[in-house]
Amino acid sequence: MSNSIRLPVRERAPMKRAFLILLGAVAIVALLSLLPLPFERKTHVVSVATLRAPPQAVYDYATTPANWPKWHPASLAVQGTTDHPLRLGEEVAEEFRLAGRHGILHWKVVEAKPPFEWRIEAEMNRRASGEVRYKLTPDGAGTRFERDFIYRTPNLLFLILDPIFIGPRVRAESAQGAKQLEQIFETLAPAIPSIPPATPTPAMPPADATAGPGGSASATPAR
Repeated sequence: MSNSIRLPVRERAPMKRAFLILLGAVAIVALLSLLPLPFERKTHVVSVATLRAPPQAVYDYATTPANWPKWHPASLAVQGTTDHPLRLGEEVAEEFRLAGRHGILHWKVVEAKPPFEWRIEAEMNRRASGEVRYKLTPDGAGTRFERDFIYRTPNLLFLILDPIFIGPRVRAESAQGAKQLEQIFETLAPAIPSIPPATPTPAMPPADATAGPGGSASATPAR
C-alpha cells in the first residue's frame, strides 16, 4: 500500500498553471537579457563638487586610481597603475559594485589635458561599457569639479530596468561620491597651497601723455 498523498486534480491545476507562468516569466527575462538593443543608447550622469583646492591638486588626486575607493562608493578596489595621475594611454582595472551590479572594469585614458580635462573609457568582458569625464574650472580660491559618467544600455532588460531601478541608484551614488570628495578636500585644505593672488597690473599713463625733456610726462593740451 502506497503512503504517498495525491492532490485532487482540481487542486493540482492551479499549481501547474502558476509554475508555467513562473517558467514563462523566467524565459522572457532571459530572452530580454540576451537581446541587444537595435540602437545605441547612452545615459549621462553629471555630478558637481566645489572643492577647496586649486585645479592641479584636484586633478592629481581625482586621476590617481588609488584614491577612487576613498571617495566613490561604487569603487571597491583598483589594480595595476594606481599610484599616480594616469597619463594618456595608461590603463587600470577596477572592481566595482554599482546599482547592485558587481564586476571588473578595465579603464584606459583616452584624453588628458591637465589640470582641466581628463577622460577614460571602460571595457567589461571585452565590450565597451562606459566612460568618465572630468572637467575642472577655477572657482575663486578653489575648483569646480564636474564628473560626467556615461554608461551604455547593453540589452532590452537593462532598458526596462534603467528608469525605475538602475538610473536612480547610479545618480544617488554619483551624488554621494561628489559629497565625499568635498569632505576629503575640506580635510586636506590646510595642507594644500592655495591659488596665488593675481598680481595687479601697473596703471598705464594717459594716452595723451608725452615725455618731457627730462623724461617726465607732460600733458598735451586739449584742442
